[in-house]
Amino acid sequence: MSRVSQLYELQEVDSGMESRVARMRQIDAQMVDSPEVLSAKSAHDEAVALLADAQAHLKRISHETEEVSTRLRTQEKRLYDGKIKNPKELWQVQEEITHLKERLKDDEEAVLQAMMNAEEAEAVAGARRGELDNLCKELEQYQVGLIEEKDKLLSQAKVLQVKRQKMVMELPASDLQAYERLRRGKAGVVVAPVRGGLCGGCHVAVPANILRAARSGNNFVYCPSCGRILYPIGEVRFEEFNHDLDNVGR
Repeated sequence: MSRVSQLYELQEVDSGMESRVARMRQIDAQMVDSPEVLSAKSAHDEAVALLADAQAHLKRISHETEEVSTRLRTQEKRLYDGKIKNPKELWQVQEEITHLKERLKDDEEAVLQAMMNAEEAEAVAGARRGELDNLCKELEQYQVGLIEEKDKLLSQAKVLQVKRQKMVMELPASDLQAYERLRRGKAGVVVAPVRGGLCGGCHVAVPANILRAARSGNNFVYCPSCGRILYPIGEVRFEEFNHDLDNVGR
């Protein structure tokens, strides 16, 4: 295996690791509540708050109605038990009873309306709860798939890491240093495959004399346009790097 092909295989391993790490980061970002779930949670919280308000109003107005009813019974008892002898006081009690009856009627109607409002608010809160539960269940199922995918990617990345360590040990130190230096400044593409006379890094035609030098020797030949190491991959026997790492021997 030539020096260039060794670096090309190392580059393929590094690219495979980077793509898997990038995807795992995407998965981590997706392991949060979706906008739909967040919206459903907000709608549910709002519905629960409205239900609490409706129930509190019903409780308050029911208590007030009960107080009016109790006061009415007390005054009616006073009116008919014969203990009031003063005509003025008797008239005042009758007036209060009339007022209390009118108020009780209004309060009872208000209680009925409050009960209807509370029931409606409870139904809305229940519906929002159901919508939220369904969305959470869908999200959970989706995230289970993401977790399985991440586990697979992590396993593959570990295989690639072991493979890289073995490859690095077989490379000359000077070649590895040149590779690492170029990799930092060439967006990860150090070795550019040449197909049809075009550099795979910058897609510019490689001069014939440069291409002949790249074909014939074991030394590094650089693209005059982008500075990457040229590798005429279409003109030598080379088995493409296998990115399917499910059955890679360890």
